Formats: sequence, structure tokens, C-alpha cells
Amino acid sequence: MSTARPIDVRCARDRLIDLLGLGETTPIRDVNVQEAQLTVNVGAPCEITIDPAQSGVRYELFDGDAAVVPACSVDGAGEKAVLKGPIIDRVDKTFRIRATKLDPLTRQTFLLQTATVKVGLATDLPVSTPEIAEVPRLVDHGSRVVVSVSGSQAGATYGLVDGAGSPIPMTPPGRVSGNKDGAITLTASRVTEDTVIRVDVQRTFDESEGRAPLHAVLATELPIAVRADRDLAVSAVGSPVLPQGSATITIAASQPSALYSAHVRALSTVDFVPGAGPTERVIAVPGTSGVEVYTPRPPALWQAPAGSAQHGDAAPGNGGVLELGVGPLLDDSIVVVQARKIHAAAGAPLESAVQLEQAAIVLVRPEPAPPLVLQIAANADGASGTLLVSGGQPGVFYHFYPSDEAGELGLPAYFHRRDERDPSMNKGIAATEPEAADKVPRRGLRVEMDLVITRDPPVPGASDPAHARPLDPLVDIAPLPLGGAVDVMAIKARTGIGWVARRSVPITPAAEESSPSDLGAAPEPAATES
Repeated sequence: MSTARPIDVRCARDRLIDLLGLGETTPIRDVNVQEAQLTVNVGAPCEITIDPAQSGVRYELFDGDAAVVPACSVDGAGEKAVLKGPIIDRVDKTFRIRATKLDPLTRQTFLLQTATVKVGLATDLPVSTPEIAEVPRLVDHGSRVVVSVSGSQAGATYGLVDGAGSPIPMTPPGRVSGNKDGAITLTASRVTEDTVIRVDVQRTFDESEGRAPLHAVLATELPIAVRADRDLAVSAVGSPVLPQGSATITIAASQPSALYSAHVRALSTVDFVPGAGPTERVIAVPGTSGVEVYTPRPPALWQAPAGSAQHGDAAPGNGGVLELGVGPLLDDSIVVVQARKIHAAAGAPLESAVQLEQAAIVLVRPEPAPPLVLQIAANADGASGTLLVSGGQPGVFYHFYPSDEAGELGLPAYFHRRDERDPSMNKGIAATEPEAADKVPRRGLRVEMDLVITRDPPVPGASDPAHARPLDPLVDIAPLPLGGAVDVMAIKARTGIGWVARRSVPITPAAEESSPSDLGAAPEPAATES
């Protein structure tokens, strides 16, 4: 209901009383006071209207019991007057208005109505990532990101959104309220892809106030670059035991934002030795009789494993199962996968690369048709001989069986395999570990002079053992009839994996010993007894 007319009448009455000297009147207290703006932006001045403002009355703005600084006042003229208030910071204000008679300045009182100014939303607040000092901000997949906001507003709530305005899950869930101290933190619970983190601010009012909710996004943008997901399942297609040739590695749930490449390293003897220490991991090879491979855990950032080589080109992820071809594989191998990303959210060009946690083991069967040569050295009886084996695959046991018979002929033949990664595994001549601090070489035998080990030549003194190739070693098995044949089964010493079926290898009678001039360069002898 309008009160303008009654107030006008009362103002006229008071002026008449003052003019006639019938008494002293005080300012009318129930004039209408209204904020010119329901909500004031941070950093803007407020305006308060007084309607009507009595003629001869000065109106001053008070914050509580003290006048605002700098002083804000306006003199009434019998109509609506605008009282320009101070700059509004980040806190709501409720002002009181003191009315004072100008002539004489002896009568004053506070108006009944107050002026409540609701502050709007500040969008220029300082925002930072205190736990990530470097720029560009590069974090691991699944990391949490702590965002600090300075100068937050009491009465407002804050949350995290991405560059498109979609909410980012936070820990703990729910929006964070601003406070009078101004400092708050918001934590993105888990970032999985490159993103731009921003802070949005909201404010709602009581329905009785008739003010619309406020919403804004702070000006600061925080680009976050996220490394590829390391925890993806990597496996070999089909059985991990394959014949020599190419293999296929699968990566489950590959990321479209990442490029994947396979890096292959041949396994050495030391990779099968248990108890390597807490930094090692055990990879149990499925489909085998307890074969386990011990290999170091991957580093935090990509480092190509020593002795590895990339097989094939890098392929982008597809959001599902990605297949990578590797090969040719001639020996037992470990396949590790590099996941590389080119980040756009970081502004300047930036690349990152990690090694996937899981690795794939591919065990290769012995060569299906090695250049294995079997010969018989004739015995004195002229009707039987001793089996002479050469050309076998290193690291493989060869078992010999009479054709169509179950019994094995003596001990298997083993062709020695040198370990390039761990010399301590190489037993024999000059096979020593790296010297320890005490400078004492360990394991094996070191000879500080020229040494030649060979079988006796057929005719003593017929050849110089320092220049002639040593004769092929003999495998001591039961005598065989000359011109016979045997079945051969090849089994890898490290994994126990062998040929599925026996292979028949014909026996060639041993020829007469060649002279040194016919032998050429001398290869290293490979076959030994086991």
C-alpha cells in the first residue's frame, strides 16, 4: 500500500509546526527505503533510494553504529532522493540510515527501514594448483588435482567444471562454500584425459527475497595434461607358446588419445631366476607348467628397456581392444608396450610416454627343423658306433630314441647358450661375474695363458691343436648300429617347451677326419653332455 500521500501530509504538518514555533519536530522515520539494485557486483557502488525524502532533512548512511567511510549523504527536497553508497566488496551489507534536521541540527533519528545490499559474484579470484608447481601441468592418469581459490565469497558455493562447462567429480563430493577468510580448496578426484579445469560459482537466495539465483565461471583457466593409462591388460593372442614367427599382442580398453607401440626383448637366463628382489615382478606364463619370468618393474616415465627394439609402427588406440603385430620372434621374448600422448591442453607442444604395467611373455618352441646333424663314429667292431651331434639350437636339450621304441638312448645332448645380460650365468672358460669391490673375479675359470681344448686327433701329431678347429663333441649314448636312424625330441632347457611330436633324423656315418687346411675358420664348440 502506498504511503506517499500520508507522508506528504505529515511533512507539511511538521513544516508548519516548525514555522509557527509551536515546537520541534523530528524527521519522519517510516519513509520508504529501497535498494536501487537487488544485487550489486563486486567492486561496484551501491545506490539506495529514499521516497519521499523530507525537505530540510539530511540522510546519512551508517554501517551498524558508525557512519560509512567515506561519508555518504543526501539532502531531501520533498521527493525521491538517491543515496549513493560505498563500493561493495565480497560481503553482504545491511545499512542503516540516519535522518537529521538541517535547521536546527538538533533533531535526528534512524529510519525504520534498513537497506540490505546483496553482493554479486566475483569472477576474478586468484586460482592455482598448489601441488603442481610446474607449467604445463602434467600429471599421471587417475591423479587427483587440488585447486586453491583465494578470496572466496561467503554465501557462495564453488565447484569444478571442464572447458565445456561439464561438472568434474570432486573429493569429497558436493560443492564447497566460501567463507569470510576467503581461502578454499577444491579437489578433482580423478583426471583421466587432458582437460581444462575451471571454477564455477553459484549463489541462491531465500525465496522471500525475490532475487534470482546467480551463476558464473571464474576467469582463470587451468590446462591439465594427463599421461596415458598404465593399467591396461596386455596379452598374447592365443597360446603364449608359439612357433617361431610373428605374434599378436592385444591391449584392452586402449585410449583413443594415446599411441601404442610394442618393444620386444629376448629373455635371458637371468629372467627365469627367482628371488631377484622387491623391485622385481613375477609374470606367470599361462598355459605352461609353472614357468615364471622375473623382470624389473617399469619406471615412472618411459625408458626403453635395455636390449629391446620396437616392432612395427605405433598405432592409435580405438577405445577397445587394440592389436599390435610383433615379429619375427626367434626366441623367448618379453613384450612391453609404450603409450605415448601428444597433449593439446597444455598449450605449447608437449609429449609424454609411459610403459604399461603389464607385459606379455611369448615363449617360442625350439626350431622345428634346426640344422641338426647326426653322425656315427664307428667303433672298433665295425658294426656299431657312437652318436656325434652338431648344429643344435643353443639352450635346447635333444633327446634321442630308437625308431618305434620308447626307451631313450642315453643322456640328452645340450647345446650351451651364453647369457649376454648376465655373464655370471655363463659357466666355463673365462666365464666370470663383473669384478666386485674386492677385485676378485668370481665363478668360472680364468686362464692367463693360451689354452686349447680338443678331442684327440685320429693320428697323434697329425694336426696343430692351436690352429685346427676342435672336433665336434661326442654324446655318450648306447652304441647304435651303423646306418640306423633315431627319433629326436627337442626341449628348451629354460621353459621345458619342446616339439609336440618326435622328428626322425637320419644318421649319416661319420666321414674321415678332415685335414686342418680343409676346415676354415673354427666355430665355437656348442654341444656338451647333460
